[in-house]
Amino acid sequence: MFESKKELELFVEKLPVFKRPKLRLEQYPTDAPLVAAAVWDAYMRGLLTEVLDLGCGTGRFSLAAAAMGARRVLCIDIDPEAIQIAKEAAEDLGLGAVDFLVADATRLWLGRSFAVVFQNPPFGIWSGRGSDIAFLQTALRHGEVVYTIHKLPTLNYVSAKAEELGGVLKVLERAVITIKPMYRHHRKRLHKVEVFLAVVRRKA
Repeated sequence: MFESKKELELFVEKLPVFKRPKLRLEQYPTDAPLVAAAVWDAYMRGLLTEVLDLGCGTGRFSLAAAAMGARRVLCIDIDPEAIQIAKEAAEDLGLGAVDFLVADATRLWLGRSFAVVFQNPPFGIWSGRGSDIAFLQTALRHGEVVYTIHKLPTLNYVSAKAEELGGVLKVLERAVITIKPMYRHHRKRLHKVEVFLAVVRRKA
């Protein structure tokens, strides 16, 4: 367990990333400062009990939550290769509180509720329009509180959709994330994207 958000951020920054990222799944490493901000906030609110990480990728949210003492974490992703990277990292770090499941987060029904859900859903650029909202729908179906990352220009849209799905959205942080060249269409040395990290609470 770390004593500050900055220590947690440094831990996340050192976690493994995708070996062969898949464009159709919009696989990018989730920004370490945003992961730390979300997990630290959940920790301070006493939410790190039963944790769900939707579209977990290589497990940045999952491993950070486990490192902060989460009782049980379920890391779910549609990509077996990503799950394997996350699983090996958990084993290397001795984080035994994490379970792994290969599944489509947009078609998921686990029949149980979690104290908190973390997600960095696809923005819908390559994965199909509406995939971010499909993730949010699954998250609110399974969790009382959801931490979620989206492109800043979609803030009003996502907020309205969260309301439709029975949630109340509050922006936790706004940030500009920097993406290194990962795919053939990347021409810039660094690509910057404006995003927001929100916490969505399910209405009583």
